[in-house]
Amino acid sequence: MTSPLERIELYPQESKRLIQIKYEDFMKLVALAEKRHLDKQAEIEKRKTRLIASRGGCKAEMTLKEGVCLCLVDLRQKPTFEIPGLLFDVSRTKANNTFNYWVEVLR
Repeated sequence: MTSPLERIELYPQESKRLIQIKYEDFMKLVALAEKRHLDKQAEIEKRKTRLIASRGGCKAEMTLKEGVCLCLVDLRQKPTFEIPGLLFDVSRTKANNTFNYWVEVLR
């Protein structure tokens, strides 16, 4: 099954139908979300007491672009989190957590 992000990247003209915004606007949104995400992570790092070295631990299951796309697909389609989980090949809990994180960043 092709993920919505792969579909949008292969056929940019379909982004309006899948996520309700043009592909160019999606790319601008991803760039802005990346900046906000990095600022948020830097703020968390300032307050954190490190037990594990920086960049240690589990690798991210989703890219930043996939996270933003999942959030937009969910806002557009309003399915249960089972569906975005299947579309992006993650658990429904991970889909829910990703959606809630990116909604906060995108606001």
